[in-house]
Amino acid sequence: MKKIAAAALASILGSLAFFIVTATTKEEETFLDITPPPAATGEASEKTPAVSLFSIPLTITAEETSRLLEEALVNPLYNVKGQKLDDSYGESDADVLVEKTGPVAVVLENNAAQFSLPFRFESLIRWKGNIFGISSSTKQEIFGGGTLRLKVRPRIDPDWKLRLDGELGVEWKKSPAITILGQKIGIAGFLSSILEERSGDLLLRAEEEINRSIRLKEHAANHWNEMQTPLALSDSPKVMLSIKPVSVSMPPFSAAGGVLSTHLTLKCILRVSSDFAGAEKQKSSALPPLTVLPSDLDPGFLVNLETFFPYSALGEYASAQELPTVDLPAGGEVTVEKLSFFGSGGRLVAAAAIRGKAPMGGTLKGEAFLSGKPVFSSDDQVLRIEEFDFDENSTKGLSKAASWIIRPMIVKAISSRLVFPVGELKEKALLSIADALGNKRLSDEMVLDGSAGSLSLEHFSVGGDGIHLSFSLGGKAALRYERKK
Repeated sequence: MKKIAAAALASILGSLAFFIVTATTKEEETFLDITPPPAATGEASEKTPAVSLFSIPLTITAEETSRLLEEALVNPLYNVKGQKLDDSYGESDADVLVEKTGPVAVVLENNAAQFSLPFRFESLIRWKGNIFGISSSTKQEIFGGGTLRLKVRPRIDPDWKLRLDGELGVEWKKSPAITILGQKIGIAGFLSSILEERSGDLLLRAEEEINRSIRLKEHAANHWNEMQTPLALSDSPKVMLSIKPVSVSMPPFSAAGGVLSTHLTLKCILRVSSDFAGAEKQKSSALPPLTVLPSDLDPGFLVNLETFFPYSALGEYASAQELPTVDLPAGGEVTVEKLSFFGSGGRLVAAAAIRGKAPMGGTLKGEAFLSGKPVFSSDDQVLRIEEFDFDENSTKGLSKAASWIIRPMIVKAISSRLVFPVGELKEKALLSIADALGNKRLSDEMVLDGSAGSLSLEHFSVGGDGIHLSFSLGGKAALRYERKK
């Protein structure tokens, strides 16, 4: 306050002297001729872009798993004609029909996915042979039922297809048998071996139906391509988010507590910039094969956001604000008509085009230079300029040509406009990365949910082309399989 009061007094005295000198002369316009500070050359020091990591749990409940299998395992489960049986007692073959008679029961515990399915079967068995020296033949229909038990280890292969690796067992309610010459011959082992041998066909059919239903590769490819389209975060200045996906990985599934779970891990490079020449036309990469990860990866994400603001964008942003007109205590005014920026000695320089009206008549026009140190405030998530003041040449030039200007008032008026809301861009970037992180349904089956933490500045530099900043951000996200109702 004392500084401004002293400056006001100096302004009044300067204005009086200016009036005495110019009172008998014609009003003239004074042009400022101030040498700018040397501009920085070359690009700002940009850190090698750090890879962002999204590790998102993917969960499927026992209920959803049961529904998927229920839809995949349609009747008949088996319908085999002329299946050759054991030839120990002669020549035999059978027609076998197996159908499910109830819902699939699912148990997801101890890292195992186990399914049980009640079934009925009917079989027409044809036999001819020799027993006790007596030639004989028979054709018999046999009916029965039991439970098919499947133990499955699901995985996603590199081509984004679900694979059900596993084996099948059979429990009979009553062991089936045929009667030949009054003798009962058990055939449970024969029929069980037929079902077990053909379990691969059953699982393959289930795979095909489930893959047709969830269309995992199709959804993954669509989202992969969508991610690579630059997203507008701000129109004035034009600021865009670029996402360059690198790879996608997944560890094996685990089963516990009635839930089948894994992690979908995406690596990508994120960049925010207003310097996107032809960004909309950048070439997209194709969805890569899915790779396998260890199973002990923690869920969540770490975003490393590379941010670049060229000086032209800063000028556009500042000019979009209402530039100040400062009324001086002794009369007269100074108007800031335009602000532009460049770097010098690690500091941000604001070139202010000003127009002034002296208290006792006369006008002033020209450009003066103020510089300061850009500082990121983590509390309110803004980039502001500290230690901001007129440079030495501007101070001398204004003292000589316009001593009536109260410089601290001009500095305060301009610096109040130089607050850049990085936090707002961060919020928009997150919404664009995953607008995603808020119970978003990615498809009829997939829902993504999550939250983000705080933004922290990792790297900052000022150069000849603009300002580079690197931010990091952590958070949590989860992906669950849930059929749209």
